[in-house]
Amino acid sequence: MTKELPLSVAIAAVMHNDCILLMKRERGDYVGYWALPGGKIHKDEHVSEAGIREIEEESGIPTEFESHLGLVSEHLIEDGNVQMHFLLHVLKLKALSREITKNDGGKMEWFPISKIDGMKELIIPSDLLMLKEMVFAQDSSKAYYECILEKVGESHIVRKFE
Repeated sequence: MTKELPLSVAIAAVMHNDCILLMKRERGDYVGYWALPGGKIHKDEHVSEAGIREIEEESGIPTEFESHLGLVSEHLIEDGNVQMHFLLHVLKLKALSREITKNDGGKMEWFPISKIDGMKELIIPSDLLMLKEMVFAQDSSKAYYECILEKVGESHIVRKFE
């Protein structure tokens, strides 16, 4: 019996001055929620390259790699079973432009960092925790988190993020 491998994903906190780029999802899980943009890491690219490529493909915004903020091992649970296992590499990228020329995968928009707390019902729950614990945290010494995200009806509840 072969086991499915976790899906490796580059998730990018794209920053420009005091704003962060978020994407409103139009397909897959979490339709209608705001999220950190990103996507699958191809076998021939490094994590930093994947983050830069995904942001350019999804928004048209050129970026520069700043840092790898950490790794989140996320289990999506439904009916008590792990449906998906993601290895989320959380990156910090510097936007070289604020001009959004594409909206591939969902609407892209810049948000002032100061407004994020007021959007907690509108952001994917695990993405909100990544923002608080990894992107905006004053003490960013922790670089690995385990997350259990459970789907209950139409809602997603974070059962663990530590």
